[in-house]
Amino acid sequence: MIRHGLLLLGAALLTAAAPPPPRPKLIVAISVDQFASDLFVRYRNRLTGGIRRLSRGIVFANGYQSHAATETCPGHSTILTGMHPAATGIIANRWYDRTTKAQVYCVAVPGSADPDARGPQNLRVATLGDWLKAASPASRVVAVSGKDRAAITMAGHHADAVYWWVDGKGFLTMATAGPADDSVTAPAAAFDRALFDGWRSELPQLWPTKLPADCPALVRPHKFGALDLSGEVPPADSTIPSGTDPTKAEFQARLRASPAFDPLTLQFAARLVDQRRLGRGAATDLLAISLSSTDYVGHRYGNGGAEMCAHLHALDQALGTFFARLDAQKIRYAVVLTADHGAVDAAERASEAGLPARRIDGSGLVKALNQHLMSALNLAAEPITGDDPQQLYITVGDDPALRDKVRAETLAWLKTRKDVAASFTAAEIVAAAPPRGKPVDRLSLAERFHESYDPARSGNIAVALAEYATVGMPKKPGDTVAGHGSPWNYDRRVPILFWWRGIAPRDRTEAIETVDIAPTLARLIGIAAPPVDGHCLAQVTKSCPAARR
Repeated sequence: MIRHGLLLLGAALLTAAAPPPPRPKLIVAISVDQFASDLFVRYRNRLTGGIRRLSRGIVFANGYQSHAATETCPGHSTILTGMHPAATGIIANRWYDRTTKAQVYCVAVPGSADPDARGPQNLRVATLGDWLKAASPASRVVAVSGKDRAAITMAGHHADAVYWWVDGKGFLTMATAGPADDSVTAPAAAFDRALFDGWRSELPQLWPTKLPADCPALVRPHKFGALDLSGEVPPADSTIPSGTDPTKAEFQARLRASPAFDPLTLQFAARLVDQRRLGRGAATDLLAISLSSTDYVGHRYGNGGAEMCAHLHALDQALGTFFARLDAQKIRYAVVLTADHGAVDAAERASEAGLPARRIDGSGLVKALNQHLMSALNLAAEPITGDDPQQLYITVGDDPALRDKVRAETLAWLKTRKDVAASFTAAEIVAAAPPRGKPVDRLSLAERFHESYDPARSGNIAVALAEYATVGMPKKPGDTVAGHGSPWNYDRRVPILFWWRGIAPRDRTEAIETVDIAPTLARLIGIAAPPVDGHCLAQVTKSCPAARR
C-alpha cells in the first residue's frame, strides 16, 4: 500500500530542491544498526568525522521505519527495496512456519539440508541492486555487514558479492547468497587471514583508554535488572585475558559489542572498493554497508551511557576515514545513511529520565497465557506458539470453532494485562490499511502492524506491549539490558541522510520513510524504479517521475 505523502509533496513544492549531483559513479548505502533518530540528534553536533560530514547534506531527522516489526531483518529489507515488510515478506528476524511447525530464520535457505545456509530466497521483492543490474549489467553490486541478515537483504538476488561476519572466521560468503568463486572469496580470505594472524600476535584494543571530552559525564554505575554495570569505559566485562584465542566466543562477543568492530567492516569495504575498482568503471556501482556495533553496544550497555558515547565517536571517525579514502581516489560518489530501527535505553536509566519504563518477562507472558487457556478451555496442550510475545500463533489444530475460542479468550486475557497496550486479530490488521496520504508519523498501532503483516508468515494475534517496556531481565555480563522491536516511535524513528560533494546543506522537518530511499537513489543514478511502496523525494533529486502505482 502506497502513501504518496501529500503533505510532504506540498512541502517539496514550496521549497526549491537541491540540485542533483552529476550522476554518481558509486552509490554508498549505509545502515547503522539501531541508530535511533534521537541518538543521531543527541550526538550530531558533538561529532567531527563522517557523521558530521553527512549532517551537512540533506538531513531528514524525522525518518521512519513505518512498520511495527522494528527488528534488524525487516528494517534492512525496506531500505533498498522501497517496500514495506508486508511486501518483502521479511516480517521479523524469525517467524513460525505453520507447515513445518518450526521457527524460520529470515535469511535461512528454504529446503536446504545445511541449517547454516544463508541467502535472499525469503525476500519476495527486488532491491535497488537488482534494478541496477537489470538496467546496466556492467554495474557492480557489493554488500558487506557484521550480520548476514543485513548484508543479504540489502544486496538482493543478483549481487556480485555479499559478505558478512562469522564469529571466529571473519568475513565470508556462500553460494546460496551470491557468487562464491575465487574472485569473490579470495579477497575476504586474505583480509581474514591477516586479521586473525595479527590478533594471535597481539589482541586488539577494543575500547579507547581515553574518553572523548563529552563522554566522562555519562559514566555512572547502574543496576540493570539483576546486573550491576559500572558504566566505566573500558567496561569491566570487555576485558580479554592476554593469550585468548581470537577465534573463540569469549573474544568474539566482546569484539562485536565494542567500538573496534565497525571499523573492520569499513576497512574491508574499502578494500573491496579498491580490488573491484568500484566507482571507476563506465557504469554506476552500488556498495551497501551495514554497521552492526551500535546494535550490539546498545543491547549490552543501553544507549544512554558512556559506552555508547565512546562507540559513536569511534564510528564517526571510522566513517570519516572511509570517506577520505574514497575522496583520495577521486570517486564521484553519493551516500545515504539510515538505520534499520531505533531503540529505547535500558529501562532503569530511562525511568531516571522520567519515562514510564519497566521490564517485562516476554516468555513468562506467553507461558502464563498458555496456562490460562489450557485451564479455561480444558486443553491438554499449549494452544499458542511464539518466541516473540508480540506475534502469537494459534497452533491448537484445525477445528475452526476451537480456534475461535482460543482467539477470543486470548484477546480477553490480554486486555487484563497492564504490560499490554493493545492486541489485534489478523483480520483487524488486514483491514487497517493506512489511508492514502496519511503521514507515517501519525499511523495508528493497527496501521503499523499492517505494514509488516504477511498472511502466510505473521501470527494470528499481534500484541503491542506497553510503551517504554523492555523485554527481558539481565542477570549476567553480556545479557541484553535494552532492546527494540516495538511499534512505538522510538523504535520506528530513524535518521535519513543524503550527501554528495557540493550538496547544499539543508535540514528537512517532514516525516519520510525508509522505503523512499530506493526510488530516490534510482532517480539519482538514472534508472527506472518499479512500482514500490515508497516514492522519489523531490527534495533530494530536484524532480521525480510520476507515481506509477
